[in-house]
Amino acid sequence: MSHMIAEEEGKEASILMEIREAEKKAEEIIERAGLQKASIVQEARKEAARLVSSKLEEIRKSQEKKLMDFREKSRLLGEEKASEGKVMARQIKSKSDRNMQKAVDFILKKFEERM
Repeated sequence: MSHMIAEEEGKEASILMEIREAEKKAEEIIERAGLQKASIVQEARKEAARLVSSKLEEIRKSQEKKLMDFREKSRLLGEEKASEGKVMARQIKSKSDRNMQKAVDFILKKFEERM
């Protein structure tokens, strides 16, 4: 009977050892998983920061291009308006020159009529 008790105690001890080994392996797996999780999170944060930085640079370049395009359009519009103004000024001067001659002729005619 003592032999059977010793055998049962040996089996119990063996089962407890297996349980302890399984728990130790589970703890190691959990620890490795935690380290992997931390590594994955760190890489994801780095990638997110890189993407944000990249998008901000794209936005900056896009805004810079829009500003340059706006400046160019403004310059061209200014040149167009200045050109139109010069044409209009020449037309007014030409008309004023013609009217000046008409005025001189009119005054001479009235002056001659009075004499």
